[in-house]
Amino acid sequence: MKYLVFAEKPDQAKKYAQALGQAKNDGGVWRVQTPLLDGPVAIVSAVGHLVEIKNPYKQYENWQMENLPAFPEQFEYEVKQDKRKQFALIKKAVKEADAIIIGTDADREGESIAYLTLRLIPGALKKIKYRLWVNSLTTDGIQKAFKKLRPAQETANYAEEAEARAKSDWLVGFNMSPWVSLQMQEMGVLDKKGKQMSVGRVQTPVLSLIVENDLQIATFESQPYWTIQLLDEGNQTVFTNSIKYASKHEAQQALASLSASSIVKTIQSEKKAVSAPNLYHLTSLQSEMSKKYRFDSDYTLELAQSLYQKEVASYPRTDRKLITPNEFQYLVEHLPQYKELLGIEEELVNTSPRRKYVQDKDMEHYAIIPTENTSKVASLTGDERILYFEILKRTLLMFMPDYLYEATQVTLENNGLEFQAKGNVSLSPGWTQYIERDSKDTVLPAYAEGMALSLVPQMKEDKTKPPARLTESSLLDKVMPKFNLGTPATRAGIIKTILDREYVTKDKKSGQFFPTDRGRLLVLFLDNLNVMYTDPETTSKWETALAKVGTGEKSKDWFIDQTKKALQAQMKGE
Repeated sequence: MKYLVFAEKPDQAKKYAQALGQAKNDGGVWRVQTPLLDGPVAIVSAVGHLVEIKNPYKQYENWQMENLPAFPEQFEYEVKQDKRKQFALIKKAVKEADAIIIGTDADREGESIAYLTLRLIPGALKKIKYRLWVNSLTTDGIQKAFKKLRPAQETANYAEEAEARAKSDWLVGFNMSPWVSLQMQEMGVLDKKGKQMSVGRVQTPVLSLIVENDLQIATFESQPYWTIQLLDEGNQTVFTNSIKYASKHEAQQALASLSASSIVKTIQSEKKAVSAPNLYHLTSLQSEMSKKYRFDSDYTLELAQSLYQKEVASYPRTDRKLITPNEFQYLVEHLPQYKELLGIEEELVNTSPRRKYVQDKDMEHYAIIPTENTSKVASLTGDERILYFEILKRTLLMFMPDYLYEATQVTLENNGLEFQAKGNVSLSPGWTQYIERDSKDTVLPAYAEGMALSLVPQMKEDKTKPPARLTESSLLDKVMPKFNLGTPATRAGIIKTILDREYVTKDKKSGQFFPTDRGRLLVLFLDNLNVMYTDPETTSKWETALAKVGTGEKSKDWFIDQTKKALQAQMKGE
């Protein structure tokens, strides 16, 4: 049996070959004998996406209103002009093979790259037998993956999902962009010779959320409100009441109704333990790097991918914050090396798996963690080094003692109103000593239940605050996941798209997003036309349907037909 491993990138192919044995590069095809397979192995790679959808309208017929919506009779793919030499190499290698092992990146995009390429080679699809699922590009990680080759049909639907997403997005952009631009030109709000508008299934609702957030801030009218509180002057302890009064007069009345003496109603003290934060998945890593270093999300992904290819970190495009017992075990075995890298001398006491971090179940990808390959860390420089040590530190926090503190809450009663003061006293810093945080204790005096206190009544004026402006961190961590907009692997690209197309700008210091006049104009126009693609809820439903294609519950053709029907209804007002 002659095997062909189809990798996604040349560097990946090289690592596979070297992990399998004494490999030789034969004109771009790696050849190796390995005890892990029962025959000679050839390894060839794509160079990212080799093929693309062929434009069926060479004369830009889709930019004529009478031709919209424009649906090609069938989608055809063609090899990109600058990738034809590599495609020919792959085609020759496929012809020589008896069985193909797909070894592209272990995600939907990788699956799609493999199938779209092999589909253009006669007889290739019949030869696909196995899927190589790699989470770590270390020699050990690759060898383990080859020992656990998966039947190709287990992941084939991922390619269907990726293709459905690509074709659907293509149809939306190919039709909605000219449809909107032509109407805006006709109304005189868009220059025919200038940059035209782009509408996308995911980019447009994200833009709409940023525009809506900006509008809420701009139109926000701050309202005053008043609260009352009691001050223990001797100890400078403030007891607050939760009621917000809409007028100063109401607050004054409440203040005047208070007795001279307040009674300590309850004292609640509890010792609490807080474990370290979850391990990183891609979105939380991007969010953290945006908050701490103002790294763009696509830049963080680029750095994380580089760390993966350099064999020092695990696969980055993951949506899981968990690892399996296998990963936990190798982390425990390499704790001395990790501690030395971070300069940690404290004993790491949590060396047994805890469910918050470790679960014994199948996962496509586990959390982003360092690999066992610590010898290559010294060669890391600049931002790659910064990112690696963020990943390493977050991972090692898992092994550190919990943060222990005592929380105390004292509740007073005065004329039927309750006032509270809260205190926290650190008992043991645990993992928190290795992160930046406000560690100041709040110590409450030694009150006793039933005690009568003579306190100073106070009235405090405040005002309501506008919504927080959206940042890259809040988009990635909260907003996009809330509306199911994109996937962890695609969200950075979506944000980059609306920046590149000049729909929004981003403040470099704060990371806040501001819509441009161009972005506001597009959303306003789409809203006036009741275009569904500004609605995050609609896109969320599409993403849910796409996930069903990935599990095999729905077909690729069904999803594409639904997209066509939606476009038809939108453009024809049906």
